[in-house]
Amino acid sequence: MTMTFDMEETLLAGSLPADVLPHMLWNEMILGTKKRVVYKDATQITEALRGAVGTKISVAVLSTRFTADTISESSLDTSGYTPSDPAVTDVDITIGNQVYVAFRISDILKEDQPNFNWIRILLQDAGRAIVEYEDGAIRDVFHAGAGNSMGSAAAGTLAYDDVIDELAMQKVDSWFPEPGATPYLFIHPNQEKDLLKDTRYVNSHRYSIARVGELASADDMARGEVESIYAGCRVRVTDNATDTLALVVFPSPHPSYGPVTIHAVKRPLTIRTEREEFYGRQFWAVSTRYGTAVIQANAVGLISNC
Repeated sequence: MTMTFDMEETLLAGSLPADVLPHMLWNEMILGTKKRVVYKDATQITEALRGAVGTKISVAVLSTRFTADTISESSLDTSGYTPSDPAVTDVDITIGNQVYVAFRISDILKEDQPNFNWIRILLQDAGRAIVEYEDGAIRDVFHAGAGNSMGSAAAGTLAYDDVIDELAMQKVDSWFPEPGATPYLFIHPNQEKDLLKDTRYVNSHRYSIARVGELASADDMARGEVESIYAGCRVRVTDNATDTLALVVFPSPHPSYGPVTIHAVKRPLTIRTEREEFYGRQFWAVSTRYGTAVIQANAVGLISNC
């Protein structure tokens, strides 16, 4: 005689088909982080080309300047004055290619997932992408247009001495930190770390710290907090910086010497949309056009290998 035993089994949640237990969708779309944009702070923004004919602004520069001399009365009587010929050159700010982000939203997506404001979410992220790109492009203009460049004393480390040495080079060219013309120090978070750990100059006046372990930022200023001053420079820490390069840039316009860097806007941030009825969707394009140029190169300092 054969005996049969039934094994008792439990119906588990994991035994159900996936569609029987639908998941809940969180009612907020996480957009993620965004880079800190700071470089436009040091530029002079103009919209002179907006709505005007052309894609270039030329800035006249007196490239060969007068040098005073002396002359005696007898020489003046025989040969007279010797005239000097100044030379004028120009620096061009040229509008580049348009920067854009384009996307489509289908009608079905909006019908099936109405919890999200898809248009607002995607436009917000498109604007972020363009602003970050523009900030990086201005940074690259500073890198390429720097007239005073040096390497850090210790490879891979930015130190107080490096900033002082860079400022000395600019002072030789008559660019001095002064009221209304305090230069910016643009650095990467890893370089901020180096400066905060630098113990070779320990006077507390070298910087003011907004929070423990962090130099004050432009956001701190907006909240009325004290701005960081390090080696006579306004500190701007950004993750959009190049880790091995630091910049010392005088603001534009300089109260005595005029524009240092000009950022010319041809088309401000613009949103255009059109209905693509045949495909059951909406097309969106966010774009801008601009050009940036360093006008007075010696006012821009680059510290490399740091």
